[in-house]
Amino acid sequence: KSCFRRAKEGFVRLLGKDSAKAVQAALQVAIQLPSDDERIAEFRRLWEMAKVSLPEEAVTYAIANQLGNELDEKGKYEEAKVFYLAALEGKRRVLGDERKDTLMSMDNMGTLLKKMEDYEGALDFYQQANRVQEKVLGKTHPDTLKSIMNMAITYDVGLKDFTKAEEMFRLALDGHERSLGKDHHDTKECAYNLAVSLAVTIKDKEKTRELIKLYPHVQQMQPLGWKIDRLLG
Repeated sequence: KSCFRRAKEGFVRLLGKDSAKAVQAALQVAIQLPSDDERIAEFRRLWEMAKVSLPEEAVTYAIANQLGNELDEKGKYEEAKVFYLAALEGKRRVLGDERKDTLMSMDNMGTLLKKMEDYEGALDFYQQANRVQEKVLGKTHPDTLKSIMNMAITYDVGLKDFTKAEEMFRLALDGHERSLGKDHHDTKECAYNLAVSLAVTIKDKEKTRELIKLYPHVQQMQPLGWKIDRLLG
């Protein structure tokens, strides 16, 4: 914290308090403040300054994203949405759609809207991120597979479109197995999610049994492995 504070003071002396480097150092200091209220107040102050003085600098939208994160964690979803959108729109303009920070903001919007039970909206942002990730990172990159899993869960839990949910779960499972191997933790977790959907939500015994033959571990995984056993009982 002290090194960021010294850096901030140095940049302010050399470049002025509105310079991108000074604001970046101030953001790092703010992130390390001890209380939620202090961080939120400082992020608000930095945002009000940076959106006027530095509208074409990425740090401005990093501030908006941090403020959105803090409000999101406090359950202030409507206000968090305002800042997540500001962050996404700014990053798209300044950095472009293909940068990791921009894709992270798409994911933030999807996850927030899912919490708000706007499942169509959440799905739209996950799909936007996935299209870019497949193009830039490839179909089996961990970030791409995470977006596919987010889509699967949104179809399954939110939209109750179980056909699409199964399709997305299987796509994610295939990608994990090809990129990480059958015994990797992430692959096993993906198989478990598909098994829960097949057994608990869809209640398809035949498909569940077929999956368990390939991934027998899912019956031992918590918290819903016992429900799979009961269905197949």
